Amino acid sequence: MKLLKYSGLLTISVLLCLSCSDECYDQDVSIIPIDTLHIAGSIGIEIGDSNYVFGTISDFDYAPDGRILILDNLKCCIFVYSLAGEFIERIGRPGSGPGDMQFPSLFEVLGNGTICVKDQPFWYVYDSGGNFINSTHLGRSVPMSMISVGNEDVVGIRNRMDFLETGELHVTKRIALWNGIIPDTTETVFFEQEFLLNLEDTPNNVIEMDLFSATAAAGEDRVYVAPSPTDTPVIYCYRFDGSIADTLYLPYAEIPKSPHEIEAEKLLIELRVYQGAQRTMVWEPLLNRPMIRCMGVDSLDNLWVQRGTELSPTFDIFDNRGFFLYTAGLPDREDAYKWKFDISPGGIMAVPEDPEFYPLLYIVE
Repeated sequence: MKLLKYSGLLTISVLLCLSCSDECYDQDVSIIPIDTLHIAGSIGIEIGDSNYVFGTISDFDYAPDGRILILDNLKCCIFVYSLAGEFIERIGRPGSGPGDMQFPSLFEVLGNGTICVKDQPFWYVYDSGGNFINSTHLGRSVPMSMISVGNEDVVGIRNRMDFLETGELHVTKRIALWNGIIPDTTETVFFEQEFLLNLEDTPNNVIEMDLFSATAAAGEDRVYVAPSPTDTPVIYCYRFDGSIADTLYLPYAEIPKSPHEIEAEKLLIELRVYQGAQRTMVWEPLLNRPMIRCMGVDSLDNLWVQRGTELSPTFDIFDNRGFFLYTAGLPDREDAYKWKFDISPGGIMAVPEDPEFYPLLYIVE
């Protein structure tokens, strides 16, 4: 069972507009001209130089100076490359000593260049040169994703888990602002979701909680939250004090998944989630494509929203007041539907979630 706590009314509009704006856009998004994105390069090879052969790419980010950082959770290190894709160094290594990694899953480069890594149950901090500074033991409020804002702050998802007397697990997912160097602090909570998990059906619960929950992006003075990106094309625009500035309604229509998409999703879930689970458990995918796949903010403080309804990656771009600007996409690239995109002031990067041959990262222009 999923409970939502939010401000504002989830109303679907047929216009691209803000709830308090005087100007709206009544354009049919299917006929808006699309600016063409293209793949400018890639990092990663199947066989050869070990500095370009990845085990698994679990996260990636741009540093403020333009370097590209890639977290490999199998090799337990961060690979650092120049903007041209040339290898520079590795940060961390497998082990249990200071600065070593064992189970790294995500990281973020702060505005001042500091690198924060989640290596459950620890939080590691490195300086901009990759030198280990310290570690903090994470409590019950665990970071699940991060976006750098300012010099040291981040906006991201925090999970808190509590066992109830009923035997259920109560999970609170918050989209919040906190200091990246001090992970056990929370300065502002923008949005909150609650889940009651039945431990007898843990895989299904985990899928719902991790794949179908809210997603967020952050700009210079706004935090954007899609409260239910799978079925509701609505985005809340928050100020950094936690108050809602506007609400953005997107005219995305429901698009059914094809039988091939449903079967491919079932197979992926079985491989990733159901390993070791009871064979009687069955995962039934949602029948429609998600409304919103991801969001990000570029160097001009514009919000990018990826339409989950389109197989070829397609993004609608808005300024920081919520006014529609243009649409951009990779035309005729349905093979890129399951890519994980990162849109930030540094640029656009993408990683296939289920690579056909070997892990690699694409640089998009």
